[in-house]
Amino acid sequence: MDIKGFIPNSLLEWEGCVSCVLFLPFCNLRCRYCHAGHLLDPAGLPTVDRQEVLSYMRRNRGWLDGAVITGGEPTLHGHELLGLIGDIRATGLKVMVETNGTCPDQVGRLLSDARVDAVSMDVKAPLDRESYQQVTGRDVDVGTVRASIRSIVASGIPHEFRITVVPGLVGQAEVERIAPELSGAQAVAIQNFQPDHCLDAGLREVLPFMPDEMDAMGQVLAGAVQRVVIRGRERGPAARGQRPAPA
Repeated sequence: MDIKGFIPNSLLEWEGCVSCVLFLPFCNLRCRYCHAGHLLDPAGLPTVDRQEVLSYMRRNRGWLDGAVITGGEPTLHGHELLGLIGDIRATGLKVMVETNGTCPDQVGRLLSDARVDAVSMDVKAPLDRESYQQVTGRDVDVGTVRASIRSIVASGIPHEFRITVVPGLVGQAEVERIAPELSGAQAVAIQNFQPDHCLDAGLREVLPFMPDEMDAMGQVLAGAVQRVVIRGRERGPAARGQRPAPA
């Protein structure tokens, strides 16, 4: 298993932690708003030296709080992912894994025996086959996604679910349908999509939601989950001096 990207420090990926970020290749979905398309077919991408990354972690332990493993979809790497987590934990850093939840058995392994310190899971759409296919471009067994959600909520391990909102694709009506599925979750983040570099070129011309629209979607979740976070309000049309597209 190769590491195909590395950010030495970030305050964004793991709220409240200074973390480094490792990007693993390949994904089983083709989300229309994805901006990491280069990881879907990583041929030609340079490989980051694993031992150099681990050495960096050891040298910066005490300043860095943890490491975030993302992708792509990390759980596709099975036992190799577990080995990487073990190597990182041996440096003294905490570990968070980001996942799309389509591999519930692997998610369960991450949760068992405190292999990870936190989990972040993307919920792409309302949990029905048609909605998931419209967003992800794949025929997803939404039962696997639901199983991962339930395992994560029941685990007690710090966790966050993320819903990326896209005008015309995932908006308030969709968030209202997702909300009951996340009942009891510790935290849910509503995040504005980023038009630049979307896998679906047609979305690159779509204006993100306005701040008040983001806030309204957050209110939909407020009664179902412990904490709601709004991310990307500053990327909305108003912040860029643009007016929203006419209805």
